[in-house]
Amino acid sequence: MLKLKLSIVVVSLNTKNQFLKTIKSINSQKYKNYEIIVVDGNSTDGTLEAIKKMKKNFSQIVIEKDKGIYDAMNKGAQLASGNWIAFLNSGDIFYNSSVLLNIFKLPIAKKDIIYGDTLVKNKDINYFAHSTIFSKKTIVMPFCHQSTMVKTDIIKKNRFFLEYKYSADFNFFVKCFSRKKNFYNSNLIIATVLANGVSDNNRQKVYSENIKILKKYNYNFFIILNLRLLKLSNFIKDCIKYTFPESIILLILKFKYLKQNRR
Repeated sequence: MLKLKLSIVVVSLNTKNQFLKTIKSINSQKYKNYEIIVVDGNSTDGTLEAIKKMKKNFSQIVIEKDKGIYDAMNKGAQLASGNWIAFLNSGDIFYNSSVLLNIFKLPIAKKDIIYGDTLVKNKDINYFAHSTIFSKKTIVMPFCHQSTMVKTDIIKKNRFFLEYKYSADFNFFVKCFSRKKNFYNSNLIIATVLANGVSDNNRQKVYSENIKILKKYNYNFFIILNLRLLKLSNFIKDCIKYTFPESIILLILKFKYLKQNRR
């Protein structure tokens, strides 16, 4: 497996410092059979200058306005020459320098999608987002897309559907599952990401798009009902959250994640 090539698509827009951290993380990997494809939405904060200075690190560079993150991811995927593709948003990093080496030591030849856990950084709280199995009962993303790798030919034939602004990745993986693609849990911590991204800040919209996706793939009434209830539950939690001081919310979160990370 160690001869397999990975294409890493890095998407950026006005995030110079975060972009540099992402590239540093990639270049620190002990596994060196990879290429970096940079897709920037025409930044104006100095990111473009950084890209030009580091251009020898990149196999492909795309600098142009896009229709959002999934459009940028599609552009990068089409340029990939590796056996596998991974996506890192600007600011996301690999969990440690051995991540890729450990993944490519696994028996992945007959797998289509590899996934793992994610370390999430939220202000002064760090917690693990543990991946779960994709099944017929899956109603939300069971893993972070930054902690997945997909065979290149699958991505190229099944672009992210831009109708979904927040859940195009969920739509992609539901489609893969419906076509019986082989999902494989690496049981590794793959990426470290920052909390409060676009999906985190638009959770109700994510759920609404997920409902449309499940309907499109003819999921049964009760599965969709579970998602509607989850959407309602999170709406109530958000309302309650805004009635408490931030310090109280922080204490609750610390207790929640302390208990979770003991698993």
